[in-house]
Amino acid sequence: MTSVTQFAQHLMRLDPHRSPARQCLFNYLKHIIDPIEPFTPQVIEDFYNRALHLDFWRQNHKELGQSVKKDLASYFNQEPESKDLDWDHIRHADEIQVLNIHNEKDFLKILAEDENSKLQSGDRLKLIPTGNHQILSMTLSEVGTLEVKLYPLVASISGARLKPLGPISHLYYNSKMELMPHVRQTLEGSLLTVISFSLEEDGLHGVVSRGHGFQKFETFIKSKPSDHYDLFNQLKKLERFYINPQSDPYYREIVSALEQSSLRLKTPSPMILQMAEKNLLKGQSALKNAFPGDRLLKLLVTHLDLGLQQAKYGKAKSHSTEQVSG
Repeated sequence: MTSVTQFAQHLMRLDPHRSPARQCLFNYLKHIIDPIEPFTPQVIEDFYNRALHLDFWRQNHKELGQSVKKDLASYFNQEPESKDLDWDHIRHADEIQVLNIHNEKDFLKILAEDENSKLQSGDRLKLIPTGNHQILSMTLSEVGTLEVKLYPLVASISGARLKPLGPISHLYYNSKMELMPHVRQTLEGSLLTVISFSLEEDGLHGVVSRGHGFQKFETFIKSKPSDHYDLFNQLKKLERFYINPQSDPYYREIVSALEQSSLRLKTPSPMILQMAEKNLLKGQSALKNAFPGDRLLKLLVTHLDLGLQQAKYGKAKSHSTEQVSG
């Protein structure tokens, strides 16, 4: 069967720079999905699902669909043996109607119907609104692996029914609730970025693409999650819905640092105050970006902030009193 790489090579020969739509598809194949993946109609459908989340391609859906149809036709004309699947039944971008669903309950029903149709025997599905017009879909398999998908409230018309347009983040975990190794993971980043990565023996390897063209923005290899600020925070924002923070080493580290700093403020010194300020900033960042709304973190951050202000105020007041006495 043809691989994604083979079709990407065909697009390269056509010169992707000559067409924004072709460049977008080429970058998607190169930067976001696994290049050794078989080239099937699902690859093109998934590409449309991601591209049509972007306003640019919703406004230029005709150009996108016609460009991809033309490039597929030229590819199968040169490689007729590659057309061994039902490519004629793809609904291309110029044939897809996209709708924003404003009622969360309505979208939950749309998503539940679609996700339930994909369940295997023994699977369990749970849908959770994240509070920012997105729905988290979690499928726990019979053997304990977890598939996580994040959907905005966007659907497409498919015949007589509505279907979710597609996830913007798609993650896989093993039975230990750790990212599954050697599997391509996709995470929606900030500022119109997509983070595509895999966990290998020597760390995380991945690419950050940006904008409506999925242009490569950053590459990282042999990284730890905490080395990549945006990846780490976006990952933690999702994981708080299905992984107990108490089992997260980073969360425990932050909690311990906040608690220790509050205790040491009982006997403040310049070094203790400096460390408390550093840990307070780290705790505030974690509360805002990685664990938003976490009650324990909020309590500890508030307590340390108050203790730090009292220690500083007390020190300043004591110094002022000494000057008056002198």
